[in-house]
Amino acid sequence: MRINSVDFPDNLFKAQKDGSLVVFAGAGVSIPPPSNFPDFNLLAEQVAAGVLSKEKDEPVDRFLGRLKDKGVAIHEKVRRILSDRNSKPNALHVDLLRLFEEPHKLRLVTTNFDLHFTSAGVERFPTLDSFEIYSAPALPLGISFSGIVYLHGSVAKPADRLVLTDSDFGMAYLTQAWATRFLQQLFDHYLVLFIGYSHDDTVLDYLARGLPPKSKGRAGAVRIDLGRNRTSLETAGDKSNNLPIRCDRRKTLSTGPCP
Repeated sequence: MRINSVDFPDNLFKAQKDGSLVVFAGAGVSIPPPSNFPDFNLLAEQVAAGVLSKEKDEPVDRFLGRLKDKGVAIHEKVRRILSDRNSKPNALHVDLLRLFEEPHKLRLVTTNFDLHFTSAGVERFPTLDSFEIYSAPALPLGISFSGIVYLHGSVAKPADRLVLTDSDFGMAYLTQAWATRFLQQLFDHYLVLFIGYSHDDTVLDYLARGLPPKSKGRAGAVRIDLGRNRTSLETAGDKSNNLPIRCDRRKTLSTGPCP
């Protein structure tokens, strides 16, 4: 289907209607004003504050791990930076929540730590306790859930639960693997719309480890790139089926699904 010069796969709209759509949002969603939060790389620079310099091609999670080893309270610093009261939800937060017609169909997963999706959700569904909120490591079953999932933790919880360093990611995706178990079930049962991630995003590298090697059911993913004029569609576990989706990034979700 084509909307405002953007080609979208029909199964995306089908998933929206039947309640099998999951929005998976990254740091790019919380960058535009009035949110004005940094991406993962800039966040690490702000936390470092000159204590250490990031080495060439060094992964951000490893850099944050070195900072922690130096005695920098990185988790507390991140929690403080992303709790800025001057930051507010932007149009993307609001429009992404509009993709869900009813609170029981709301399925949104984010690796962001800020609470802007919670605020936008309360505006979208103002009825008391109309949707659930989960925060790492206490995640729901990926096979059947509704609500908002803060996959890597949130500023509403203790700072040490934030997934930031290579050690944190290792526990979430490898040793304890609570994030991996959630994602494997999620991608096997839902169609996932990725938004706010770049191709070289550190977070995506770990998310890829959580994808099932083969899709048993309807699992798939549509990715909207907020920083480029092109996106890609792929079926989970089969990157040979990538399809281009041309996207005008000047659009907003209120006039078309890609800004």
